[in-house]
Amino acid sequence: MPTAILDFETFADRLRDGLRINAGPLSVNSRLVEDLRLDSFDLTELLVVVEELGVQVPEEAAEEFETVGDVYQEYVKRASDTETAGDAP
Repeated sequence: MPTAILDFETFADRLRDGLRINAGPLSVNSRLVEDLRLDSFDLTELLVVVEELGVQVPEEAAEEFETVGDVYQEYVKRASDTETAGDAP
C-alpha cells in the first residue's frame, strides 16, 4: 500500500538524515553538488533514501537532478503515479 506523499520539509529532513547532511536547512534551491557537496556515492545513496520512501527513481532521471527541489518534484511525480496505479482495480 502506498504511503502518503511527504511535504517538502519532511522530505528534506529525510534526505538530510539519510545522507548525513550537516549543511543547515535544505531549500528547494539547495544545489546537490555545489551547496551540499554530494559526490557520486552520495547521489547513489540519495536514490536509496528516496526508494525507502516508497518511490523508485531510475538513474537516468537522477542524472538530471541539480537541486533538492528537482529530487522532490520527481519524488512527488512518481509517488503520485504509484498512488494512481494503486487505485486501479
